[in-house]
Amino acid sequence: MEKTTQTGRSSVPSHHETPRTFQRMLSGRRLHLLDPSPLDLDLKDLVTGISRVNRWCGQTTGEVGFSVAHHSVLVETILGEIVWPAAPLEPRRWALAHDLAEAVYGDIVTPVKAVLGDAYRELESRLDRALCLAIGFDSGVREEWRKAVKTADKIAAVTEAVRLANWSEAEARELVGMNYRGKLWEGPLEPWPEAEARARWIARFTAVGGKI
Repeated sequence: MEKTTQTGRSSVPSHHETPRTFQRMLSGRRLHLLDPSPLDLDLKDLVTGISRVNRWCGQTTGEVGFSVAHHSVLVETILGEIVWPAAPLEPRRWALAHDLAEAVYGDIVTPVKAVLGDAYRELESRLDRALCLAIGFDSGVREEWRKAVKTADKIAAVTEAVRLANWSEAEARELVGMNYRGKLWEGPLEPWPEAEARARWIARFTAVGGKI
């Protein structure tokens, strides 16, 4: 729900109420950052973005950063192999798409999100609505899908913290996983270069019925 001021207006203005609020995307589209429309969105632009945004503030081991695109593929894999082995195609697509907003707003770490509060959540919510329409979820994302993807996301995050970001497993389970005690991902986790991350994301998205 939008947070409103005492005058009844949202605390996040629309693009009609501010100076330049758009980003010119590589496709040539003009994406309004404060008030996005599904017609503004080209998935190729967003995939390019998340392949160039690193998780964990870039503080991961190795010579290649661990990108949001790689993380998204990992979440979809964990969804199908650990959380929901018989997951339909739609929640698999959402697993791949759930962090596409970070192509626009960046991967803001949890402590900073907490400080930014309602305004940031409102921005994410606006882009989330536009994304749902752009990828064919006209009725939004079912709560069942969101919960399953959130669990897969948690498993991915704890695994990344331990294997890539130098967290102890106990600390990662407690603080990153909010006391998660289940199975972690044991498969490959070597960060992919951005071109490979894009290609793998697109391959998985099309494999589960997505169009790009």
